[in-house]
Amino acid sequence: MVPYIGYHDAVFPFDRPSGYSEMLNKIGIFTFLITLGLTWFVGHSSATAYSFLRSNATTVEILTLKVPLLYAAPAVITATFTRIIRLHDKLSDLFGIRARFDIYRILVPLCGSLEIPVDPEFRTKLQTRRGGAMERTFYAYASFEDPKISKALVFAAIDVWTWYWILLEGAAILAVADIVLVSLKAYGGATFACALLVLAILLFATHFDVCGRLADAQIEEIVANVERANALRTEFTRICAHT
Repeated sequence: MVPYIGYHDAVFPFDRPSGYSEMLNKIGIFTFLITLGLTWFVGHSSATAYSFLRSNATTVEILTLKVPLLYAAPAVITATFTRIIRLHDKLSDLFGIRARFDIYRILVPLCGSLEIPVDPEFRTKLQTRRGGAMERTFYAYASFEDPKISKALVFAAIDVWTWYWILLEGAAILAVADIVLVSLKAYGGATFACALLVLAILLFATHFDVCGRLADAQIEEIVANVERANALRTEFTRICAHT
């Protein structure tokens, strides 16, 4: 009997996620597909890898396609592992991606829209208390679960961030594939993988600004309401006064 791997209970790959869990599922699906494609690429770039990957005749069925077990195994293991540890979060923490975005594309602009000056001391306090500041200001009105602003705008942000993290995890997997190809002395394949990695990094860098523009739109809608704006001023004053 042929084992079957499917995604009947997961978000369709090109659907817009409507929550955090669906976002993680979509990232996991694309991590699986990217790893599967790169495993095939490594196998066709190196005779040694090809021989190993074809050494087991067992196949698994993936969305009606029968795939050799040793091609599918790395994709299943990688997708499962990255989903459990939330690789994109780990990489974001390592490179300070989300931290910089929260400070310089959300909290500081949010203060600016409220005409609250941000001097170096206040910026340091925002950085130190970033998590709590985000929860009590921006996410108090633009959370995934209960947005107080346009849901369409919040879901658009979820979608953009999902693709952003897919690019990040894809770049990480490409880097690993490149290392594997170099170790197998498949230099032609390694060069091609390196070129793809550069392209992925460029797309990733460009996508950062797209996320920023959506954050700008959310901030504009948040502060358009006088009651919300006053509540935010009170919260930022509290953060600024904290010693």
